[in-house]
Amino acid sequence: MNRKKMLQMLSEVEQQREKYRLGSGPEEVKKQHKKGKLTARERVERLFDPGTFHELDLWSFPLRTFFEIDERFSPGDAVVIGYGKVDGRTVMTYAHDFTILAGTQSTVQHAKVTKVIETAIKMGVPYVGILDSAGIRVQDMMGEPGPRPPADGSGLHGSGSFMYSPPLASGVVPQIALMLGPQFAGASYSPILKDFLFMRQGPSYMALVSPTVIKEVTGAEVTYEEIGSAAVHAEISGTCDLVVESDEEGLDRCRKLLGYLPSNWKEKPPFVDLGDDPERREDELLDVVPLDSSQGYDMRHLISLVVDGGEFFEIKPFYAQNVITGFARLAGQSVGIVASNPAVLNGAVDMNSSDKEARFIRFCDAFNIPLVFLADTIGYLPDVEQERAGIERHAAKVMYAICEATVPKITVYLRNCSGNGELAMGTEQMGVDLVLAWPAARIGMIDPELAVNAIYEREIKTAANPEEIKMSKIEDFIKKYNNLYHAGARGLFQDIIDPRETRPLLTKALGWFAGKKEERPWRKHGNIPL
Repeated sequence: MNRKKMLQMLSEVEQQREKYRLGSGPEEVKKQHKKGKLTARERVERLFDPGTFHELDLWSFPLRTFFEIDERFSPGDAVVIGYGKVDGRTVMTYAHDFTILAGTQSTVQHAKVTKVIETAIKMGVPYVGILDSAGIRVQDMMGEPGPRPPADGSGLHGSGSFMYSPPLASGVVPQIALMLGPQFAGASYSPILKDFLFMRQGPSYMALVSPTVIKEVTGAEVTYEEIGSAAVHAEISGTCDLVVESDEEGLDRCRKLLGYLPSNWKEKPPFVDLGDDPERREDELLDVVPLDSSQGYDMRHLISLVVDGGEFFEIKPFYAQNVITGFARLAGQSVGIVASNPAVLNGAVDMNSSDKEARFIRFCDAFNIPLVFLADTIGYLPDVEQERAGIERHAAKVMYAICEATVPKITVYLRNCSGNGELAMGTEQMGVDLVLAWPAARIGMIDPELAVNAIYEREIKTAANPEEIKMSKIEDFIKKYNNLYHAGARGLFQDIIDPRETRPLLTKALGWFAGKKEERPWRKHGNIPL
């Protein structure tokens, strides 16, 4: 008798489960599909390995608000949460369900999102937030009051809970935000607190203030696309790390990124053998960099010649393009690549590229990912507006990040590194473990005219032919001091290498430094010059 009753109860549960999983029903699903978007559960199923996703808190409902909205069927309170496997490794997720109340965010939804983040921290696994929401649900803010949260913020389920938890997870587990729809008003802070933000071109946009409010306050007429589109945040604000064209591409790229990252700060990134010979020499590296430092070239192509299988996962490709950042593998090991881009501003370092580089370095250091710097830069951008806006403070972020990082660090000077550019690409004195130079590299060069004027000022002034003496001194200075061997004598690098040996030497060096341990004074945290 028990068996029959239990089977009947299980059948009823499954019927209810299916009803809840349909959300607001087939018509709302059709509307989502008509917009070219997947539903929350379709997105989650594509993110995870087939059959591995386990949903949590499906049965939750919104709090009573005493508004008409209470009469709607809103299972799960417009968010799907749970865990599954990505390439065999556990990952947590939450996904806004736009088919239910436009994915609006509420007390119950925030409790579920907070549970994902806090559980990810306890389990030591990454989490992915899939965003598609019309913002905070106004009715919920005026509904029944919930319990007063503890003073330490734990268990915080109001509108601040999804702000409190990501900083706790920062540097503990990787955090990825995948924005496949809108994100309005105060909810816009949340994805920026993650380590990486992907945005879909078209349906996703993010803004703190609506065009209506902007018009009321300033008189300016703008659209959401003009102030918060994926293109705006990828190219201008620098908030977006990667732009995708579809839900499918975003989810696939998210899986790809996770493959370069460890599950938490205590682990090393997964080893992935792409079958590329660690000893591979590339003859093309003899030709790819023009000897004339005024000529640009394709740094991304150079990177592809060095890394495993030519695969490079670039971060912020459209922002501050004078520096290139991203992930690759060398002999199966994940590495973070920081490269000058001579094709843009001759690789000059400015405020935006400093911020981009420093943030990337700090992420890699937090998650045990070795760093490889490929240097070819004229140094810090000589610009009046940059000086007035505080380029020194931004430049200091890079120096701070390099010096703070304790992961293996390798710098290769390819061609030019003048104007104190070495400070943005790492030196041995800044804690870089191995510094190499190609034969045509120009490192630590001093302006010969300025140097001669300072050193030989009296001799030149008192000479019968001052201009002739000055030119002679300049020529002599260049021969003696502005050459690679003098830079080596000053300890600015440790060896001059054949460009074709770049990949073999990098892979060997990563093996040499694999057991690196560097003790630092204990502290709560440093105070980077933000």
